[in-house]
Amino acid sequence: MKALLVLLALMGVANAQAPSLLGVCHPEFNCRGVQKLYEGQDKLIISWLENTFGNKCQCLEGLLNDARPKIIRAHLIQSPCMRNKRCGRYEALWGYTAASASRAAQNPRSRLRKRFTRILEAFRRRIEGKNLTCYVSPCLECDLYEPARRLLANLVSAAVPTCNIVDNPYRRRCLRGYTCEKHGENPRLSAPCIVDLDGIDGTTVDMNTWVAKYKHCDLQFYWEYWMNCIRGEFVDPRKRDCKYPISVFNYTRELLCQYYFPLSDIC
Repeated sequence: MKALLVLLALMGVANAQAPSLLGVCHPEFNCRGVQKLYEGQDKLIISWLENTFGNKCQCLEGLLNDARPKIIRAHLIQSPCMRNKRCGRYEALWGYTAASASRAAQNPRSRLRKRFTRILEAFRRRIEGKNLTCYVSPCLECDLYEPARRLLANLVSAAVPTCNIVDNPYRRRCLRGYTCEKHGENPRLSAPCIVDLDGIDGTTVDMNTWVAKYKHCDLQFYWEYWMNCIRGEFVDPRKRDCKYPISVFNYTRELLCQYYFPLSDIC
């Protein structure tokens, strides 16, 4: 009980943490389980990756149509597949390198720009008219060079002007003037910021220390491998087995209660 009280005192943004459900758009994702994670909460903190896992996003749409106020963080395209040479043909960065993608991003007639524009428009329609606070990252763990990232950020800002634009570079510094997002257990971050364990199994992290360290960030996202439907060796995201039982979601809810909402009525 003493440890929980100390943690509660440290948390200045007790409603700004959530699971990083990047794979929630996969058609096999357990929607009942997703709803279970958010049961009883006054505000929904929602995260996802557009396009990579699928486009219909049934589970996500259920959350977005919920009447409760929402904070969302969405990534529009992803760069790790390009870096690892594993992009599916449906990905905006399929067939590119960091250098060629950075050039293509600045060409309105390039395949990359056309795909990015389509994904951005789908995202705009998805959130249109919803009761939410919006954070949107043009590119997940992005390898593109600074001018290309800034151009994509400007395109997003023009399409969804009420959203906070997020820069999430892989190794480079964040662009000035945007919310900076970094991933992992120990990134260096100054406000305004978003931190996500993406890539680090949350069960291996000292969560008390992690939550307290990043209390200055707008959003904190907890991550485990199942949230990207990862079960060992690499499988194309759209072909992954995302059929997780309700027990996985119940377990994650217990973790949220332990580290993010201690002593809360929802637990």
